[in-house]
Amino acid sequence: MTNDEIRARARAVLVKALKADPETITDHASQTELSDWDSVRHMNVVLALENDFGIEFEDAELPTLTSLPLLVAAIEKHTAGL
Repeated sequence: MTNDEIRARARAVLVKALKADPETITDHASQTELSDWDSVRHMNVVLALENDFGIEFEDAELPTLTSLPLLVAAIEKHTAGL
């Protein structure tokens, strides 16, 4: 799976989990930019990504997954051997 494919799928998950307008989820979207990305929705994002990609993030990673680029990097790490 390419970086672009991961980014597109992760962006779609963000749109759905945050109930956001797709135009608001840019390549650099982050919690600080998106007011709807609060702590509760963060868990929804994480769970949705885990389900979509068939991965499981480590507990220590969860607080660091605060932007689309960081999510993509973490997903790449977890899917590298699949």
